[in-house]
Amino acid sequence: MLNLASQLAFHVETTAPPLTFDDFKTFYLGPRAPMHLLLAIHGGQVVGMISWVLTHELNSAHLRVYISDLAIHRHSRGLGIGSRLVTQVKTWAKDHGAQKLGWEVWHRNTTAQAFYKKTGAVVDQEAIPYVMWLR
Repeated sequence: MLNLASQLAFHVETTAPPLTFDDFKTFYLGPRAPMHLLLAIHGGQVVGMISWVLTHELNSAHLRVYISDLAIHRHSRGLGIGSRLVTQVKTWAKDHGAQKLGWEVWHRNTTAQAFYKKTGAVVDQEAIPYVMWLR
């Protein structure tokens, strides 16, 4: 998992995340973990992952799934793993009453942009993403 997270960080030109096993347990394991995680395993190795959270929009009263990360091992890309992971999350979202999926893509990650277009996703013309760094 850390290897995939590090590959994703490298792909978007940032440093590897300082994740610890305790961080992983806090955010992904246990009944109070806020995030959901699905792994793709091939030959006993993790070759892909997708993580998401279920949110609620007050203005529309819609449930929304926000995908925080999707990463496929560089040697396993092009095998349909990403499409299957997105399909699984889409099914999970529908089963939990969500009306839409959302995520962000780094502006220079043209590979991911092309992939998402092939899945039927479109660029959100209604929202402008903002960020506030809390340092």
